[in-house]
Amino acid sequence: MPPKLNRALRALCQHGEDALRQRISADGKWHKALVSKRKAAGIRKRAVIDGTFGTFNAETGVGWDPKWDRPGNIGKMLPPKNWTRTLERREERAQRIEAKLANMDKEIDNYYREKQASKPEPTHENYYKSFKMKR
Repeated sequence: MPPKLNRALRALCQHGEDALRQRISADGKWHKALVSKRKAAGIRKRAVIDGTFGTFNAETGVGWDPKWDRPGNIGKMLPPKNWTRTLERREERAQRIEAKLANMDKEIDNYYREKQASKPEPTHENYYKSFKMKR
């Protein structure tokens, strides 16, 4: 059984390049493209990432045919900013987080004890003061 494809990929498999173009019907009405420019850009980007750019398999819906590209500036796929620095510091970050999590239960207990201790005693006078303050 072939994999289930989304609507945009199904349209590309069935109609090819025509799915990306507006069309005019027999009665002279214009219809929008079956695959929007945003969806087409996402499919193209996925093909570049997967390494299937340049070919399109109509059975599986994988890839992107370069002749479908519109002329003009398509844009660049840049790597994430500071990606190598992020990878270099990943292990150090994980160790810091684990060290902080080791005694997190004690810190949470201390926080709630301090919060409870900072509250006034539940006396009649304090109740009356709080009632007066709400007005």
